Amino acid sequence: MARPVSIRDEDILDAAREVFLAHGVRATSAMVAERARVSEGIIFRRFKTKEGLFRAALNLELTAPPEVMGLVERIGVGPVVENLQDAGVALVGILRVQIPLSMLAMSNPGTHREPGGPEHNAHPREPYFEFLAAYLRGEISRGRLRAVDPEVFTYAFLGGIKDYVVGQLFRTPTAPFKHPTAPVFVRTLLDLLMQGAQRG
Repeated sequence: MARPVSIRDEDILDAAREVFLAHGVRATSAMVAERARVSEGIIFRRFKTKEGLFRAALNLELTAPPEVMGLVERIGVGPVVENLQDAGVALVGILRVQIPLSMLAMSNPGTHREPGGPEHNAHPREPYFEFLAAYLRGEISRGRLRAVDPEVFTYAFLGGIKDYVVGQLFRTPTAPFKHPTAPVFVRTLLDLLMQGAQRG
């Protein structure tokens, strides 16, 4: 039975993201309607066309999880590595959704162009980059970290996490390499970034 017309747009978009991730561009508005338990008519009234729905579903806000947004408040509070560990594990969770949607959007460039308008910048620097870099700057200024370049550290930290997520998304069941869990990977990455690999 279809849901009442009072369903929120975001509920439809959540269903659309699930369908698009499962079926790619072969997904149909009928599949989305079935997943959201609404009629196709409601979808077309809200989003006009399948392309409009696709564009809206892939316009996922790159919001930072609370563990990252709250980092600046934790400057000088608790162990630095623990704060970064919590942020890194939270980022793994959000990137597991964002990376596939971004890849799907890149394979369909028209999804970032409004009719008659300029092409959107689909890949701005993520807001969580700024939260991480600001946290590192604060800890460096307090002397709790060596005076490294906070942006380079952030690029290395985020880059490692993104590569870990991509590796998980595309691994095959028969792959010989066993991926560590997210907490183990993030802690190992942080140990490398904080301590380095060269013998002292």
